[in-house]
Amino acid sequence: MTAPHFLRILRLLLLPTILFMSSELTAQGTTGDPGIEIIVNSDFETGKLNPWNKFSWLTQRAAITEIAHSGKYAVSLGPESARCAQEVKIRPNSRYRLSAWVRTESGAEQIELIAKDYGGPKLSVASALTAYKQVSLEFTSARTVDSFWIMLNHPNGPGKGYVDSIELEYLGEAPEPTIQEFVPVVVPQQKFEGGVGTLPNRDVDWFLDAKFGMFIHWGVYSAIDRGPEWVMHNKAIAPDVYRSRAEDPKTGFTGAKFNAADWADLAKNSGMKYMALTTRHHDGYALFDSKHPNSWTSVKHLGRDFIKEYTDAVRAAGLNVGLYYSPMSWRYPGYFNVTGDNCKPNTWGYTAQDWHKENARLMKEEVYEQLSVLLANYGPIGYMFWDGGWLGQSVDAALETRFWDSGQYQDPKGDWQIGEAFIEKEEGSGKALGVMGLVRKHQPKMIVNERFGWAGDVHGEEGSAATTGNIRTEQHMEKCMSVQKGGWGYVPNAPVHTFEEVAVFLSDCVVRNINLLLNVAPDREGLIPQSQQEVLIQTGAWLKKVGPAIYNTRGGPWQPLHGEYGFTYRDDTIYCHIYAGYRDKATGTFTTQSIGSKSVSKIIDLYSGRELPWKKNDNNTVTIEKVDYAQTPYVTVLQITLNEDVY
Repeated sequence: MTAPHFLRILRLLLLPTILFMSSELTAQGTTGDPGIEIIVNSDFETGKLNPWNKFSWLTQRAAITEIAHSGKYAVSLGPESARCAQEVKIRPNSRYRLSAWVRTESGAEQIELIAKDYGGPKLSVASALTAYKQVSLEFTSARTVDSFWIMLNHPNGPGKGYVDSIELEYLGEAPEPTIQEFVPVVVPQQKFEGGVGTLPNRDVDWFLDAKFGMFIHWGVYSAIDRGPEWVMHNKAIAPDVYRSRAEDPKTGFTGAKFNAADWADLAKNSGMKYMALTTRHHDGYALFDSKHPNSWTSVKHLGRDFIKEYTDAVRAAGLNVGLYYSPMSWRYPGYFNVTGDNCKPNTWGYTAQDWHKENARLMKEEVYEQLSVLLANYGPIGYMFWDGGWLGQSVDAALETRFWDSGQYQDPKGDWQIGEAFIEKEEGSGKALGVMGLVRKHQPKMIVNERFGWAGDVHGEEGSAATTGNIRTEQHMEKCMSVQKGGWGYVPNAPVHTFEEVAVFLSDCVVRNINLLLNVAPDREGLIPQSQQEVLIQTGAWLKKVGPAIYNTRGGPWQPLHGEYGFTYRDDTIYCHIYAGYRDKATGTFTTQSIGSKSVSKIIDLYSGRELPWKKNDNNTVTIEKVDYAQTPYVTVLQITLNEDVY
């Protein structure tokens, strides 16, 4: 081959890479060093926040400042919870180092640099120093990922944090994955906090076996300004104005076509095993009866106890009853100032007033009355999704625990004593029960999450970003996301995730030991949009074929590789979940990790039931042949039956 001919071929081979890098560097800029890729406005020297403020839900209390590490400008975050973010193009299957210069105002809080959605677990590095310090972290992008998110975060505190001179360094191509042996089985240990222990694993098994649940965000926000559940807060609607709009008989929240049995049937036909309905969201409107004088409920407004109708229908359908409850309420200015002397930033412009402390006490008192009602009057409840236990929308775990009395007992010397009429006491000791004391009294086996100032039996991951990282073993996990794109509450004509996307979301979760709680958003009358129903019904049809790879399984026996494959197992069976980005898909084969000395009895394509040929290799991996990836290209599920149990 002549040299010119060789060079022409080489240029053709390299052209896709050159074009990719060219477009990337045009968008991001370059320092001239091919190993450094500059994020747009990485040093904030434009004097503006763009594009760090492109998405409103990822931008909070962020601003340009002249307190810089170099140049004239940096970004300030705070006070209290604050953040901004940018999505950045990267090369798939590559190693990177992300760094930034950070500092804090007081040294009593921290500022975080976060990398997420690159195909691995969210990574963060932080500093609390008052002088600028460079912090950095390294990550490897998946073969199926060409972008990631950089987040700058100030978790809490009255001061500010500062970030400047962010840099992303390309470190080279990722190494090939190594062959894995079976991962050790790790069972989460019982924890004790506030005098209450998390449930033993035997009481959580039904939840871990169920894998798939229906979340339902439904309330008066479903009728207001296109329905986002945070509309009252985001548009700073005064409580009396919000209430009048919600109760308008022509355009407000009516629930006129609500039929709980229809919802339960949809969940069951979609392959879901449990449900969780918002009994009360952050606007304070309750879908059940409440006798507290400050309460605002569907019983008072419409004469209907929607939670009674719902719990009866869910049990009749043979599903596990779950509820959602938010203890916070925007109806109370004291929510932003529970101590009376430290009002948190808020959209209503409230400033510190002495009466806020008493107002916060009333908010707490209403919560205790309503929890007593929910826990005692609606039969056995399997699961409670707490949400909003933070105060003033700022994380302060110690204050949350102290304010809510989230453990077994209320503090008799606490600053926010609830009225005697709303106290439940422990038999024998006469002690006033706290939040978890009420839970264990009325619903001793009810699973709760961690969002109410207590450890939680399960922990949550939220949002429609892909689930990544290793099998979760430290604690029981659940991911929640909405089938509707954009918000949890009803939005007319909102686009929805496709069935194929939902199938991948669910598979991504179960291979990592995570449940998926998928949200639907009924309209103001109680009807779930047809577009959402269709996606769920398609999911149910798919699960009728591949359900054995989902239900009653655990993640493993090998770690997943994002966008390529993951595994579940039960007894003597391993299920291989293979995704569209699997690197050897074109060969029509799939090679497992090492099964050690174990032997294979049979392998089938689970969707079709077709038996597949296979061979065990010298390195104890198994190569499966004649795999039909075109059949269900979003997720191909293969069932491997061994001659003995996996573990």
